[in-house]
Amino acid sequence: MVCFASMQLVFKTLNRRGVDSAVSLLFVFAFGALLYLTHVRTVRTAVHLTTPIAGWFVLAAVLAYVGNLFSVRAIVSAPNPGYAIAIVSLQAAVVTLVSIVWLGAAFSWIKALGVLLCCAGVALLVI
Repeated sequence: MVCFASMQLVFKTLNRRGVDSAVSLLFVFAFGALLYLTHVRTVRTAVHLTTPIAGWFVLAAVLAYVGNLFSVRAIVSAPNPGYAIAIVSLQAAVVTLVSIVWLGAAFSWIKALGVLLCCAGVALLVI
């Protein structure tokens, strides 16, 4: 949580210094890829890449590109970056609801109340 919160503040700081959102993400993903490559090589993780798995990776990369670009643009344009982060964090509610259909996850009235409370909390924070 602290790492992600700090990263959002770094994005806002970079933007204030004239760095475009896409450029920030380019370097973050480039350096991140090097770190993950080092990690996978160091712990000797086996990499088994099939065509269907590669397709899922491509889909995840496209979604990460679009989601991160819009997220960082929202952070740098919001008067308080916390507002944009609160809205983006509603992804937890979306994942919870989609997981019911896609992954067969359990759902109850308590979980439904939790989703509603997430939405209400974000609305109270942003208003």
